[in-house]
Amino acid sequence: MITDQIAEPPLAGGAQQVQPDIAASRSRLTELEQQARTRIRQRPVVAVLAALGVGYLVARLVSRAMR
Repeated sequence: MITDQIAEPPLAGGAQQVQPDIAASRSRLTELEQQARTRIRQRPVVAVLAALGVGYLVARLVSRAMR
């Protein structure tokens, strides 16, 4: 079967449907960023310790994967 013979109908309004999804995602990410910034300002020591802990765990996982 030749693929040129298979015609798919164009997506009507596909680009318009994606725009609200992108805007909603961007809005949600902005909101999450603001929440993170607020928590970091409220408890900077806890934020630094959490970052160190996550970094340590990632380093351990990477070192095990390289063995």
